[in-house]
Amino acid sequence: MFLKTGIFIVITLIITVLLAVVQQKINLDFEKITLPQLAPALAFLAVSLIFANIAFSVNVDFNKSIALKTLIAFILPFLLFGIAFLAGKLTGLNVKITENLQSILPIMLIGIIIGAFGEEIGWRSFLQPFLEKKNSVLIASVLVGCIWGLWHIGHYKNGLLFMVGFLLFTISASIIIVWLLRGTQYNLIIAAVFHIAVNLGFVLFFKNSLTDAKLIIINGIIWLIPAIIIVSLNGKYFFK
Repeated sequence: MFLKTGIFIVITLIITVLLAVVQQKINLDFEKITLPQLAPALAFLAVSLIFANIAFSVNVDFNKSIALKTLIAFILPFLLFGIAFLAGKLTGLNVKITENLQSILPIMLIGIIIGAFGEEIGWRSFLQPFLEKKNSVLIASVLVGCIWGLWHIGHYKNGLLFMVGFLLFTISASIIIVWLLRGTQYNLIIAAVFHIAVNLGFVLFFKNSLTDAKLIIINGIIWLIPAIIIVSLNGKYFFK
């Protein structure tokens, strides 16, 4: 398992770099679509070809239960980002709602949707259930959250404090997503909608202050609170 996970991560990083180079070479605006977001899905395909015994299906079933969880998955990130935004304001940080959202959102929306599905095929349709074969749901969620966060190498330039806050966020978000995915066979629609809402939340609340380490730390703490509550209330699921 360690070898296969390592190979998946390495392939993801290689494809990420290659797609970033392609995006720069063809001068494709990162606000329209971020090609490196497709790397986790492509890495999953590559690993599936390398190891014949890795067989994971991408579940896109939809019913009333999935619809309800999808609605929660869309609303919850906005709620948590909104709380973090207010907390940032109360602590004196220079945060403000993105003013020109109506003009930039139509340009970004398609890319956000494609990117969310590209990432979640790798993170939650493959890596999460794969790690759960030898680890508890909680440990697998934390590992995926760490890999997901550290994969955002563009954030490293913002410093250690920023990355600590960002990892708090990705680990917490990973736990919350897995809680929503419980009993759905890792439904891609729920995971992708959650991811779409996360990206839209960043655009709405943090676009003008995305490099502010203090704000990202606050955001990480805000997300960590419900993650801890969820694990505490669902111990049998997360620790099995």
